Amino acid sequence: MRKINYNELPRPTFRWMKVNHLELDRYDVPYLPSVDIKETHEGDVKVSYYQGNGLDDLGDFTGAGREALREALNHSMNGCVITVPESGKGTVRLTYEISKDMPALMGQLKIEAAEDSQVDVYILFEGDAPGGYVNIAEYIEAAARAKVTVKKVQFNGPAVRHIEHRYVRSAKDSEVNYVSAEMGAKEAVLYYRTDLDGAESRFKSHAMYVGSEDQVLDFSYWVLQKGEKSHADILTTGALCDRSKKNFRGTLDFLRGCRKAVGSETDECLLLSPHVHSVSLPLLLCKEDDLEGDHASSAGQIDKDKLYYLMSRGFSEKGAQLIIVESNIRPVIDGLGDEVLIERVLAAARQKMRTQE
Repeated sequence: MRKINYNELPRPTFRWMKVNHLELDRYDVPYLPSVDIKETHEGDVKVSYYQGNGLDDLGDFTGAGREALREALNHSMNGCVITVPESGKGTVRLTYEISKDMPALMGQLKIEAAEDSQVDVYILFEGDAPGGYVNIAEYIEAAARAKVTVKKVQFNGPAVRHIEHRYVRSAKDSEVNYVSAEMGAKEAVLYYRTDLDGAESRFKSHAMYVGSEDQVLDFSYWVLQKGEKSHADILTTGALCDRSKKNFRGTLDFLRGCRKAVGSETDECLLLSPHVHSVSLPLLLCKEDDLEGDHASSAGQIDKDKLYYLMSRGFSEKGAQLIIVESNIRPVIDGLGDEVLIERVLAAARQKMRTQE
């Protein structure tokens, strides 16, 4: 079967290391008619829909892969635009669900936040189907002093390939935040590119995961810091059980002119089985002098002293592991800010931990 590559590093390293991209089998994706998504909103926001490609101004953005991005652009089954007027505020909730009758979902989401606006967008992915496929292209344009927060929970089933292409353009003093809980899918492929064009523009992405069975989670970030005093903060944290795999590729690209910019990226992973695999590549690229850039990566087993202490207090080994893992991922989960979603994510994480092989 022919292979397809996802999440290519913007500056590849040695090929023999086999970490420059994720290679997966090609999917035969059925191109289905349009599909409705569940949506509610409140406040000043306007939500509208379109057919065809509504993201025709992405420049050199290639997403998680050129071929996968073309699918999302040319075969979109649902295009959604969230528009927030100047000084407006609002909340939007979207649910994307696949099923045996609708096993593939390709779509587009565009968020346009005008000056001084504020919007929270909740995105929930659910459902399973043999050969299931989700491929979503997302574009955020944040004008001066706008604040956009996207809170995403992914519960796709174990037969689904889940792909997201996320592109952000940030103007002066704008702020874009992502909080993500990646709990489902056979393969979850997440690509983020952020252009911090404006002075004092800010980007934050905090993501958590618990991998189980043969699950593959692949995170890729490319943040281009162009504006003076721009700020980037990337965190991925989670645990791997059974034979699961996680890849992290994070590139903070400090371009000429971004004086006094600050960028930080951290990847943390707890390894709960000898058969799991974690790869981490935090990169800093720099063409400017007066800035601050930090990167960190950690992967390892649970500290035996912590485990012994909890077990000496009456907890089983799995129970003690669960407490330690939950203490690591809970800050990100709490960032969802929705009690129903928080409890669902915690329940899914606990279930994965209890049933690990």
